[in-house]
Amino acid sequence: MSVRTEKGRRILVPADLDEGAQEGFFAELEIVLEDLPPEVLLDCALLDHATSGHINMLWEAQTKCGEAGIPMRLQAVRYGLERVLRILDLYDLFTLEPKRFDASGAADSGSDTAEAPVLDIEFKATMNGISDALSTFHDFLVRSGLPGSCAFDLEIVFYEVVTNIRRHSGLDEADRVEFTATVEGNSVLLRFADAGEPFDPTRRSQVFDPRVAIRTKQTNGIGLTMIQRLVDTISYKRVDGRLNMVTLTKQINRRG
Repeated sequence: MSVRTEKGRRILVPADLDEGAQEGFFAELEIVLEDLPPEVLLDCALLDHATSGHINMLWEAQTKCGEAGIPMRLQAVRYGLERVLRILDLYDLFTLEPKRFDASGAADSGSDTAEAPVLDIEFKATMNGISDALSTFHDFLVRSGLPGSCAFDLEIVFYEVVTNIRRHSGLDEADRVEFTATVEGNSVLLRFADAGEPFDPTRRSQVFDPRVAIRTKQTNGIGLTMIQRLVDTISYKRVDGRLNMVTLTKQINRRG
């Protein structure tokens, strides 16, 4: 539901990107635009972790506002969303309110520590399952003593990968995703395994420009580009003809 403010109309951006939530958001936006408010404010307070789907939704909303001749601003932008926009070189295409969250919500910075234990979990590819798994992963990163910015990048990658598994792999709610995280010296290894439809993220070789993609409403590839810019290596293999296994590594910059 939109809220009237002194500056215009505010709409809450949903964290869940299921079809009903997106349809509801854009239906609400259309109603707001019909009233011709002086400005549309998109409240992003729920986006602790933003995915490529959120970026596509925000750009589509900005396009609709532009076509209506009404300015749009992003409000209550948290570090996760800001980080994704910067990684994709899209930050300056949006207008944000001056006050933003910094990286204080990320894992606390730490100095070199002993090698952290391996995190090995399974979870259902549902919103609740992903949320619980992300919380467990966050706690693991805190215990590992990783620099806050590095830890939050890894959380962004985790959320993007498992959200894509949830939305595109064809898994049933009873199916589970296997996830392993390991700190090995100055690098972190993430491994995801699921029994969904085969998908090899390493096969895409063409140059992808997120700005062009957003302007032309190309939705495929933004998430993979984001992941590639946040990690150092990505590998894929199909195991026993039934299991997707994606492995990613990220170097730890303990000075950054």
